[in-house]
Amino acid sequence: MKLTCRKRQAKVKNRWIEVYEDEAEYADGQILPVYTVLHYPQASAALVVENARGQVLLIRSWRYPIQQEGWEIPAGSVDCGEDPAAAAIREVKEETGLDVNHLVLLCQFYPSNGMSDQKVYVYEGKAEESEFILDEREIEEARWFAPEVLHQMLNSGQIQCGISQLGLRTWLMKRAETVE
Repeated sequence: MKLTCRKRQAKVKNRWIEVYEDEAEYADGQILPVYTVLHYPQASAALVVENARGQVLLIRSWRYPIQQEGWEIPAGSVDCGEDPAAAAIREVKEETGLDVNHLVLLCQFYPSNGMSDQKVYVYEGKAEESEFILDEREIEEARWFAPEVLHQMLNSGQIQCGISQLGLRTWLMKRAETVE
């Protein structure tokens, strides 16, 4: 049943996220006194980067909210007025020093649309191999992985980031379709 917002109260607001407590109403008039909404002012963009040998770039990063590090595809926020594809290219350059071209949109989605309006764009692109120049505040390590290793990492839970999981699984599925 559709909900409409009756009142909205901001609880947290910064440049990355806004947290609201809404009072919502069902079509039949029943009131839901507290519905917490996470609003992301900017979308996010991620990139599955492939080299000439068909390997994919993963970065290993420490994630404060879960107090763990893990392997992920490069990703970040889209700046105000920035094209999501340009943001994906910029993030890879900032995090690894690599230049990427031949971008194609793999998927776009809302990772948690029951409580958040965050929109994510995931692209695939090609990069020439070169020496990594890592942003040491964000990246612990960068490495190229063969598709079969990615498949094993995904199935064993070694890649826990949802954006990375969906991006890599979509890329692997698309790759399998073109091989057949």
